[in-house]
Amino acid sequence: MEEFIKWCKARGYKFDGLEITCPPGNCGNGIYATTGFRTGKPIITLPEHDMINSALVVDLPFYKKKLAKINEKMKPMEILTMFFSFEDFEQSAWSPYLKVLPKTFDTPAFKGIDYDVNTLPLSIRKYWIDQKKEISEISEKLRHLFPELTHDKILWAWHVVNTRCIFVENEEHDNVDNSDGDTIAVIPYVDMLNHDPEKYQGVALHEKRNGRYVVQAKRQIQEGEQIFVCYGAHDNARLLVEYGFTLPQNLGAKVLIPQEVLLTLAKIAGIKLTREHEMVLEEVGLPSHLYATDEGPSWSLRTNVRVMLLEHWQMANGRWKKIIYSHDPIDDEVDQKIDEKLEIMLKELRNGVVEKTKKMPNETKWMWEEQVKVCDVAIESLEKSIKEKEEERKEEERRAEESKATEEVEKSEE
Repeated sequence: MEEFIKWCKARGYKFDGLEITCPPGNCGNGIYATTGFRTGKPIITLPEHDMINSALVVDLPFYKKKLAKINEKMKPMEILTMFFSFEDFEQSAWSPYLKVLPKTFDTPAFKGIDYDVNTLPLSIRKYWIDQKKEISEISEKLRHLFPELTHDKILWAWHVVNTRCIFVENEEHDNVDNSDGDTIAVIPYVDMLNHDPEKYQGVALHEKRNGRYVVQAKRQIQEGEQIFVCYGAHDNARLLVEYGFTLPQNLGAKVLIPQEVLLTLAKIAGIKLTREHEMVLEEVGLPSHLYATDEGPSWSLRTNVRVMLLEHWQMANGRWKKIIYSHDPIDDEVDQKIDEKLEIMLKELRNGVVEKTKKMPNETKWMWEEQVKVCDVAIESLEKSIKEKEEERKEEERRAEESKATEEVEKSEE
């Protein structure tokens, strides 16, 4: 690590007041503050030419020569995977950095675990399919173009890029296939910042005007704190598949509810649906998912249920838009009906998830159990809200009766 720190400083990196050490739990290196940082103060800065992106790689003499022979443009992920596949740990100009990279990864793909896609929750299913496809296609392509590379080496290199890359809006390069965009870069030192979606203090910025990449403090950082960034609002299944770790208390947990599932739940709840309802739902285009961070069903889910409760005359000629997007408070009777239907739908959804959980193998059962917890929180929050609304209605009725009684007394005295 000392060699890496010297290498960074020699290249113009600035990170005074920080140290890299292994946090409790032996989960890899982390970056800690050895001094306090004020809000907005730079924590890490480095020259932009040290951002390892596709443009940097294709302009290096070694790769420029190799790519000239194949006469084919490659995509950014392919280029960065190629880079880490070829770079020699001893001879490379990036040697001190390469030596501190992990030798293995705890992702299912690296360990050779092949999940049956039907045992995965919807929240991770598509990502798993796409990840397997991408690894396979990149490995096949690179081994075809460069027979000296092995699948194991490419798998390791792909994981370096996938687990450590950072979103950066790169400039287009004539020798890069930018058809799918170019928004990834691997940035030494910065890539050692660990993930915490709740208490992260670092915000990363590419300051093109100043020609540097900066991580700033989004809030005050105390001496001794580990510094975190946020990789995204991912549930634990996504974190495991993409990065190889999970969080004990992850507010990124979610349950995806596709429209066909929503419609089925609505019918079970006794809502009479027509094709007109389905067309309006499609036009509204709001997700019905449950999130661990939500205090009960989201506005989107409630709005979808409200749409499904509309009468034909309320939907005709686009009238539904004035109803759905109005800022006027929802009529109590309608609101009560939405709550009633939602409670049935969420309990039915939970029962369905529980039944699926029972049938799942141990390796994916925990993913479904987390989804059950999300359903439980949503139902508990909804029931609490219903109870509070009922108490408010009773209190309003009591006040109305008292007011009426007072008026009658006053009239009788007159």
